[in-house]
Amino acid sequence: MSDLNWIYTYGFLGVRLFEIPSLFICLLLILIGSYKLKISVKYQTVLALHCFLPFVLNDVLFSVDYMPDQYQYWYRVNDLRNGSIGFVEALESGKNTWQASVFFALMPFPTPVSPISLGFYNTFIYIVLFFILHVKNIFTKVSVWFYLLFPSAALYTALSLRETLIFFFMTLAVVFARESKIIKSAFCIVPIYLIKFQNFYILGPIVLLYFIFNVAKKGMGVVKALIIATISLTTLLLSAPIAIPLVNKFRVAMFVEDGGDAEDIELITGAGDFVFQGLTSGFFFLSKPLPWEATSALQLIQSLENVFVLGVLFLITRQAWKKNLDKLAFWLLFMALAMSVYGLVVANYGTAVRYRYAFVVMYVLFVCADCKVDKLFPNKRILFYRQ
Repeated sequence: MSDLNWIYTYGFLGVRLFEIPSLFICLLLILIGSYKLKISVKYQTVLALHCFLPFVLNDVLFSVDYMPDQYQYWYRVNDLRNGSIGFVEALESGKNTWQASVFFALMPFPTPVSPISLGFYNTFIYIVLFFILHVKNIFTKVSVWFYLLFPSAALYTALSLRETLIFFFMTLAVVFARESKIIKSAFCIVPIYLIKFQNFYILGPIVLLYFIFNVAKKGMGVVKALIIATISLTTLLLSAPIAIPLVNKFRVAMFVEDGGDAEDIELITGAGDFVFQGLTSGFFFLSKPLPWEATSALQLIQSLENVFVLGVLFLITRQAWKKNLDKLAFWLLFMALAMSVYGLVVANYGTAVRYRYAFVVMYVLFVCADCKVDKLFPNKRILFYRQ
């Protein structure tokens, strides 16, 4: 791999001038897609503003070193583009960063010249997904604004990370499941296994249940959801002797990877603690950091966002409960499974925000779509809900 640090000789503004072509590609996509699909100007405006986020995140709001894995994707895409690594070699490597970089390297963008470059690649994916969700009639008046304005989604879809790819393929897998297109849904799940196998094992059973129960049309039903939850809890208890060492291993590995000391992580001590953690960790993973737990300015912002998002999730769930409890039961099961699995192994607050945003957005998108939630306050006219 050639030395990539040459870009820094051009200074702060010079680095960003090299990214102008990528910015234009994203803006051109918005103009063409919006013209073809007759997208509202207000949505176009928000999408266009999103295109400028890569300029003001890394080395502005925080150092690139705050999320150093961005360097890995930058290096690997350059290696793939210049032939230092073969595409097949990268896919067969078993390394998630290499495998995710293959998808980035295949995108119609100039070779990334700095760690912020892939932020434009991810912005492109975010915009494409917006158009797909619009065409598939997934959006409601509530979910479209949540998709566009959710701060964590805006942040992580403008950074040089794999999270946007994961979010993209997970969402498409469910979109095709709603349409009973099994092959297309399975095709979207395969990249998730390559990029982030944990999400594969969470989403795979969920998509299978979606097909089996035809949730988009009939819903799952509360009784069936409770039966599945009971089976899951029993399986959790029976698997404790095998699962506890593995969970503790991942807890320590992820805590150390995020800069923590292995001595500071609290390990699961037995079957009872394992079940208790499994039942409670999901809520903590969804809600932390709480305002009084914040230890930095960024965590304080994240905690305030959490309070707002929890409020929105409550209002959406309340409306869905009234409109179609059978369909809501499935998505509550989805959320409980995803949050609990990650809650068991992730202790770092910043990492929790990064991993959960995709599940939160998916919950909002598909609960609103399946349960026809188009207003948070059906009897009031506020903000975006005036008719």
